[in-house]
Amino acid sequence: MSIVHCLATVVIPVFNSAATLRRAAESALRQSVWPLEVLIIDDASTDSSLEEARRIAEDDARVGVISLPKNHGKSFAMNHAIAEARGTWIAVLDADDKYADDRLATLIEAAERQDVDLVADNQYLFDAGAGQIVGTAFPLTGSSGTLDRNAFIGGADAFVEFNCGMLKPVIRADFVRRTGLRYRENARLSEDFLYLVEFYAAGGRAFLVSQPLYYWTQAFGEVSREWTNTGSGAWRYDFLAARTPNSDVRDGLSPSKDTDLIALLDRRDRALFLLHWMREFSRLRHSWRGIFQFLESISRHPSAWPFILRRVSRAAWRRVSPGRVDSAVT
Repeated sequence: MSIVHCLATVVIPVFNSAATLRRAAESALRQSVWPLEVLIIDDASTDSSLEEARRIAEDDARVGVISLPKNHGKSFAMNHAIAEARGTWIAVLDADDKYADDRLATLIEAAERQDVDLVADNQYLFDAGAGQIVGTAFPLTGSSGTLDRNAFIGGADAFVEFNCGMLKPVIRADFVRRTGLRYRENARLSEDFLYLVEFYAAGGRAFLVSQPLYYWTQAFGEVSREWTNTGSGAWRYDFLAARTPNSDVRDGLSPSKDTDLIALLDRRDRALFLLHWMREFSRLRHSWRGIFQFLESISRHPSAWPFILRRVSRAAWRRVSPGRVDSAVT
């Protein structure tokens, strides 16, 4: 690549996403911001993702490819690519997702107008198995506004369908380098959430655009009831392992000025433990093993009761209405 400096760098971390990588990369290359670079970083995929990335780079000089010899996870890949990024702004794009054509121009303009360090947007929820949009992360009736620390904490409940820890930010490179902000490399679940927690702990200022400009692929399709295959691994829902980086971030915060973030991470730790048992209970639902441990656990976490009730209600509704399909957002 001949780019020395550019307005934006889009980082696409890839692991076994050959089927969707070109769609993601082309959505980044359609952005109107200029100069632009796209860094595809392959995390030792075992499919043809790396070959596909190199073909994409051959077609467009704005694309660079980084190949990691060993799989380390998204956090390691992001840190590695960000260290090489030349953009004033750095954006993330997961390899099974895509951007709306005007996403970066809209977000960067908003961030510069508001003079913030980070900007994010609403998202379309895409069911790959059904091939349709099934909703948005936040209501379309919402308005753009400052996403301050309190708003982030209030919107980061692990038990809701979509929470603020799942945002896909565009962030100033100079803020990252000035503060030393990095993804936690021992995190393979909730890594985006932890990154945002540390962003706020570092004094970051953020803005949320209400318009959905990011297409987020659901791991489990709401309509199709199918799991996606791209990027999947044994870590996908290893909730117990996710408690370690959660604790690491907590231990690094200041007890005097970060009590709110510490409380958030304490709630997240309890949620991860409960989600682990919910997953175990789901696996053991045809026997009595694990049920009493599960019931004991949820009795101590009343904040999870509405989430569990929604899950049970949805499962019951699907049984009585097997042909129901939610209308797509157009």
